[in-house]
Amino acid sequence: MLGVYALYKSCMGGKRKCLLLALAGLLTLVSGCEAKLDLSHVESSKEKPVARYDHFQAAAKSASAIVVIGNRGAILTSRDKGESWTRTRLSGDSPISFPTLVDIEVCPDNHFVILDADRKLWVSDLNGEKWTSKEIPTEEEVLDLTCDHNGGLWVVGSFTLIMASNDGGDNWSDKSISEDAMLSKIQFTDENHGVVTGEFGSVYSTNDGGESWSGGNFITNEFYAMASHFISQQKGWVGGLQGIIYQTEDGGRNWQRQETGTRAPIYNFTVFRGNTYAVGEQGTMLVLSGNDWRPVKTELGFGYLRAALPLGQDALLIAGGGGLIKRLNQQDF
Repeated sequence: MLGVYALYKSCMGGKRKCLLLALAGLLTLVSGCEAKLDLSHVESSKEKPVARYDHFQAAAKSASAIVVIGNRGAILTSRDKGESWTRTRLSGDSPISFPTLVDIEVCPDNHFVILDADRKLWVSDLNGEKWTSKEIPTEEEVLDLTCDHNGGLWVVGSFTLIMASNDGGDNWSDKSISEDAMLSKIQFTDENHGVVTGEFGSVYSTNDGGESWSGGNFITNEFYAMASHFISQQKGWVGGLQGIIYQTEDGGRNWQRQETGTRAPIYNFTVFRGNTYAVGEQGTMLVLSGNDWRPVKTELGFGYLRAALPLGQDALLIAGGGGLIKRLNQQDF
């Protein structure tokens, strides 16, 4: 190394050729001293079903499988109630692109359906292994998906988009309301009744299976419902930014704000073993106690939580940012 430096010093003063020789010698010396790069740990990490860069968005379960979806086309499948997982990845429109998966549902016939932010559906076979993409004919952003009690598919999104398909996504009818608001969640509580919630405290409901939608009393004009969950036509909750949760017991005509003790955004609700839970940003997990929400003590880190899926009466599956996917048994919380 000292010899190379001495050669470099002797070149000062315009001897360009000599300087190049010195630099070449330096590169040779470095390459000769460099240890062989060990990539075995990289290769082994590729074989793992979950990666730290995974950001999971939603989960659903059929009679035979659990499927969790995330960014860059990631799909995790479990056939042993979340004890182990296999990983697949959907391909995008080019060899280096991957779809952004935002929601997944399972329909009454046990088919899984995934919503792709690029205005597509991905429909599975009965085993949840092979996936076929179908275009959604809209220019609006698509934000949420559900499958109604008769197997019909529903998608909501920007500019109060509401679209329906009765043939698995081959053909669509437009039920949009044509108001300037983002709709973020749709749910059917039975064959006839459904609720859509979204921006500006928007609440729309149907009593005829989605043929028509009407607006009730808005929650509040400043509220953005990022999550909602109705356990009946009358009773449900909505959650949004700053940890705000409202409850209705009259189908959305009136809403009461409930204390949460957090300012973390709320992303999802679920009911497990008779208790109602909410999950959100900063590892937030809450359980409803009376008319207020209290924190659940779990070791879930500080990333966001989005998926909350009951696995029967045995466990609750939680998934979110930073590759988090965890099966919580009753003794865990």
